[in-house]
Amino acid sequence: MNKKYFIEKQKFTQLWLWLVLFFSSVLPILIEYLSSSKFSLHIAHLILLCVVALFYFLELRVCINEKGINYQFFPFHLKSYVIKYDEIESYLAVTYSPIIDYGGWGIRYGFKKKAYNVKGNHGVRINLKTGKHILFGSQNKIEFVQALEKFMKP
Repeated sequence: MNKKYFIEKQKFTQLWLWLVLFFSSVLPILIEYLSSSKFSLHIAHLILLCVVALFYFLELRVCINEKGINYQFFPFHLKSYVIKYDEIESYLAVTYSPIIDYGGWGIRYGFKKKAYNVKGNHGVRINLKTGKHILFGSQNKIEFVQALEKFMKP
């Protein structure tokens, strides 16, 4: 049996983000529909609606079990990825600036670093033995670290 010691699922729930998505996608469609007698759905409107749907389904999933840290940024990752404990050099609960440190939210790539963050500015930085690090944004960074402590040698 594969017991889970920590599970966190995060979605984009920020009000400001949904207001921006609404006004940039739904409002233009309504204006076009109300202002003309013949409604035609343009490709641009369809793309905007797809972007809204994408943000609705985006979810960062992190699970800690006996095998390691399992993570998935659905729907970009269709399967879960694992960081095994023997690949980890160290880990640290951190407060960071998503924009300054990683260039924003989502899946962020940098030189020797990667971030998976959805909201907020708290997370856990996993330093790998390869010299790279991965940051997982977390609303429960203390519980995340406590779960890691069960498996990492002091």
